[in-house]
Amino acid sequence: MTHVTISDIAATLGISTAAVSYALNGRPGVSAATRQRVLDLVEEMAWKPDSTARSLRSRRSMAVGIALSRDPEEIAYEPFYSYIQAGIEQALAARGYSLMISRPGRRPGAELDVYRTWAAQRRVDGVILFDLLADDPRRGVLPELRLPFVEVTSEDAGPAPRVLVDDAADAANLVRHLADQGYRSLVHLSGPVELTHERLRADAIARTAAAFGLDVIHGVCRYTMEDGIRGFLEAFEEVGKGPTAAAGAPGRPLGVIASSDLLALGALRGAQRLELGVPNQVGVVSWDDSLPCRISNPPLTSLERRPIEMGRLAADLLLDRLDGRHRDLVRLPPSELTVRASSRRDASSGSHDAEGLLTSV
Repeated sequence: MTHVTISDIAATLGISTAAVSYALNGRPGVSAATRQRVLDLVEEMAWKPDSTARSLRSRRSMAVGIALSRDPEEIAYEPFYSYIQAGIEQALAARGYSLMISRPGRRPGAELDVYRTWAAQRRVDGVILFDLLADDPRRGVLPELRLPFVEVTSEDAGPAPRVLVDDAADAANLVRHLADQGYRSLVHLSGPVELTHERLRADAIARTAAAFGLDVIHGVCRYTMEDGIRGFLEAFEEVGKGPTAAAGAPGRPLGVIASSDLLALGALRGAQRLELGVPNQVGVVSWDDSLPCRISNPPLTSLERRPIEMGRLAADLLLDRLDGRHRDLVRLPPSELTVRASSRRDASSGSHDAEGLLTSV
């Protein structure tokens, strides 16, 4: 039988569909013997409840939503959210849920309009939030809409259950690596500073760099390769005007921390334009690991942040909340640093000249 229904089970056993429903849901109204007969047949038929029927009985949509207020090109070329989405969908599928995604762009209020539509139409049972802002308006609107939510954030405070990412430890890991490799000044290419995680990253980088006696130039970018090129070129020019004017020379190598893989790839392109050797004159590290990081020339040192696990944990946290099992916090461990040739100045292969950078990307 390709698709078994409650009616099929009732007909096979010669009982009512109501009796089958009572047995499956653990409700009174059937004898212990009848309940066992139903459960035995369900196991024999490998029956699974129909998601539409479950939705009608529970008054749930059996869907979870995410809305990404990013520019389309960022979403299209940024692998990080593809990995997170894969983790979310894996966790949802295991519990009979589906994922609804909206990409409303950066228009003010567009993401909130998505949530209002979803709530009015009962399209989702809850949502997962990314890219938190200071005084984030979503935290006020979603409770009014009675839409449960969880956050994926670096901020260890707030009203909602959260998957907590240790960006401060990750920042210290990156700065320590560059200092150990002999880089004497740093450029930090971040995303928009209104994002809570970018502000926390910048603060942590500044604190750790100061402990190592390193100067930091902070450049603000969008999460695109083009902005990575622009940000690197502007920051390098600023470094050249300051007290570390010899940065980039063999005795004053410059380390670059990029807040995404696309920004890191852009920094490599910027070094190519200036004919700077990587890693001897400029070292580049990425906050995100991805396939482009591994196949770039030279390959990029990157943090493995386990985004698939991040998405899976966020989905489980939300579904537990929907089922009445409240957990406030899931803490991710610090990310692991994979050191590759873009910042390994003691590599046996020596430095990589700027000529030919990113030929495989």
